[in-house]
Amino acid sequence: MSRLYLEPRTEGPAEQDWSTGLILAETRSTARVMTFVAVLLPLAVCLAVVLPVTPGNVSSVGVLGLLGLLGSIGPFILLAGRRPHRRRLLGQPWRRCPATVAAAEKPTILDRVIVFEEGRSLVLRGSLPDAPSVLLDRQELFLVGPDDKGHALIRVAGLCQMFAVKVDTGEARPREREPHLPGHSPDAGAFRRLRRGAHCWVYPAAVGVVGAVVLMLGLRQLSPLALVVGGVLLIVAAVTIPLAVVISRYYAKAAAAAKAATGWTSLPITLFPWEPTNVVAGLLQLPGGTALIQFPLPHLDVIANIADTGTIWIWGNASEVVAVGVCQGCPC
Repeated sequence: MSRLYLEPRTEGPAEQDWSTGLILAETRSTARVMTFVAVLLPLAVCLAVVLPVTPGNVSSVGVLGLLGLLGSIGPFILLAGRRPHRRRLLGQPWRRCPATVAAAEKPTILDRVIVFEEGRSLVLRGSLPDAPSVLLDRQELFLVGPDDKGHALIRVAGLCQMFAVKVDTGEARPREREPHLPGHSPDAGAFRRLRRGAHCWVYPAAVGVVGAVVLMLGLRQLSPLALVVGGVLLIVAAVTIPLAVVISRYYAKAAAAAKAATGWTSLPITLFPWEPTNVVAGLLQLPGGTALIQFPLPHLDVIANIADTGTIWIWGNASEVVAVGVCQGCPC
């Protein structure tokens, strides 16, 4: 994996950058799956009109409708993903620009950044989860646009997401930088995510319970639809529960190690060339020798930071399962 994953190329169209193409492909594939699931919503409506009212039919239609409703977000994600193409923003190269975060004058869900380019300052506004803290530390971003309507895209080195922003004509002043504390402990949210991961087996188990209930209702008062829906849910649960149990154990071990840890350990690492369908792995340089390390559920931002810096930050001592993280240019 090269530095291009973390820092976009500044020559050639942005859409031809390997890391940018990976993000676009991942978003499209997820949205297409959700769009396919969304077909269940009109199907559920049709079945509700045609089928007789029985406990099995009602429960089956309810399950199909709920799945279709969740999947209906997919088409909106696809439409949003096409906007940069329609605006021809991705046909421009990424530009590396000095930048910082604007101070918030009042509470708002939107963030503002100040970009300094060619002797001018440009204020951009948008929803930028996780980006302000990283930008505040790095003091630079990658930009395409803005177009004639003020729309632009930005990326922050250290994060893989692209953020859609728009020119803000209001006044802005830079936010004061916070003291750099490379030894601070993870925040409470990080520990909560580990604890939630330790119980991720609950979700496929819940799917199995719903499937069993629908199947029983279909048997009590014969309903072919309920037998099919309940059977499919049980099969999905049976396939995913073993994997979820393994993942839960990883998270449980990581949570226990994180709870007992008192500080961060920095170790050099070399990641193997990676494709999205492969396991993320690399060679970790431990004090006693070299060890193979794998990431069961890789977080793209963390992997990007590790690839760029050649360093992995471990909360605690290196063991079989550990918690790692990078944020604001330092571990978090």
